[in-house]
Amino acid sequence: MSAQSLFRALSGRLTGLYDGQEAKAIAYLVLKEQFGLDRTAVLTDQPASVDGDTWSTLLDRLLAGEPVQYVLGRADFYGRSFSVTPAVLIPRPETEELVHWALQLLPESASVVDLGTGSGCIAVSVAAERPDARVEAWDISQEALTVAKANAAALTTAVGFHLRDMLDESTWPSETFDAILSNPPYVKNEEAAGMLPHVLDHEPHLALFVEDNDPLLFYRSIARFAAGRLRPSGFCLVEINQALGPETAAAFTQAGFSSVEIRKDLSGRDRMILARHSS
Repeated sequence: MSAQSLFRALSGRLTGLYDGQEAKAIAYLVLKEQFGLDRTAVLTDQPASVDGDTWSTLLDRLLAGEPVQYVLGRADFYGRSFSVTPAVLIPRPETEELVHWALQLLPESASVVDLGTGSGCIAVSVAAERPDARVEAWDISQEALTVAKANAAALTTAVGFHLRDMLDESTWPSETFDAILSNPPYVKNEEAAGMLPHVLDHEPHLALFVEDNDPLLFYRSIARFAAGRLRPSGFCLVEINQALGPETAAAFTQAGFSSVEIRKDLSGRDRMILARHSS
């Protein structure tokens, strides 16, 4: 077979699950990462040798709706490659914006904690970009921490990982931080009907969903933690549900923060909140 015929076969089969451009993007990614066939190889129709069993397994998983990042076992985030498994959320571009904003605000030799770290993409990216910082990360899932630790090791970053429930105040340490970062669960159960199957059926619900009658559960807990654990000039920066910007901001105001800012992502949606004790 040739690279172009493989590309056409794969993108054609995926068009039933994704729109045309996304199907092509996935096909290019799979051919490059799994078989070493880059875009140039496809465009010039270079010869390709592909193991039939490997190809069949990949195709079956992709056609079952499994996200390509899980199929390949990796996802790009903030210029680095992160291992991902179904135990962790796939890192999103919106979360890259949170990391970028945090890096702009961090003081020298900052103490940083990432609450609900998942793959470790936030904590590890901060540690990689700012090796002067002392970074730790929490998660309630031991499986997620295993993935995060592997990413920290692979990217040669120093991050301290802890198995902790951010909702359980009895487990909170007494230490203080310059920055508290989090991308907590914020999707209401009622929103599941509008989600794409490859997200709903494969990504961990523990990291995605909150009850419809208490969608700000994690934010109230984070706000309480930040109110008592932030250093005077520190900040708390969280990713939020775009439909609950003002309500989420109010949770931080009620916790005692005098400066609460909602920021939109590059798509124009309310996506992040920055909370400080003063502006």
